[in-house]
Amino acid sequence: MLGCRAVADVITFFLGPRDEIALFRQLAPCGLTIYPELVDPSDAPIPLDGEAPAKLTLSAYYLAAEQLGPVEIYPIKRGPHRGFFGIDEVRSPVIHYERSLREGDVIVSGRLWAELIMDQSIEAKVGKSEAFRQLFGKVRETIKRFQRSQPVGAFVGPEAARLYKSGVTLKGAGRHGKVYAPFR
Repeated sequence: MLGCRAVADVITFFLGPRDEIALFRQLAPCGLTIYPELVDPSDAPIPLDGEAPAKLTLSAYYLAAEQLGPVEIYPIKRGPHRGFFGIDEVRSPVIHYERSLREGDVIVSGRLWAELIMDQSIEAKVGKSEAFRQLFGKVRETIKRFQRSQPVGAFVGPEAARLYKSGVTLKGAGRHGKVYAPFR
């Protein structure tokens, strides 16, 4: 697929621990399962529900809609993760979930993103099913119920907003991450 351009939808957010539990409870009816970024094919995925955050130890996962299609894995052949398996996020019905984590007096932003369309040309578009796009739309609407941030571009969960008022800093991910505040 030379010359292809992937179109991803990205949602940035700040969540406290209780916000993550509430988010997972709201998304539980969608029937998603949780996979780590590096997959062991013999391990079973974790069902996404209100109990799942207590089982998560890593900073990033995939939320898979296995009812919409198989999760495609591939062996990693080079680099430090050689011998492990990765998930093909273009062909699999998955949403990449980077957790919003607290590091001392700072909450670092998390994000959700999914490859929705592979744009080959104006005439032909190859990508995810309409059912997957609708599922991602439900996830997006759930996150958008949270408070908006200042500067614009992220959403702040209720517990993260309370922590901000008590002196915790909301910082964008990365080395030069912006400092955010709940709007209003």
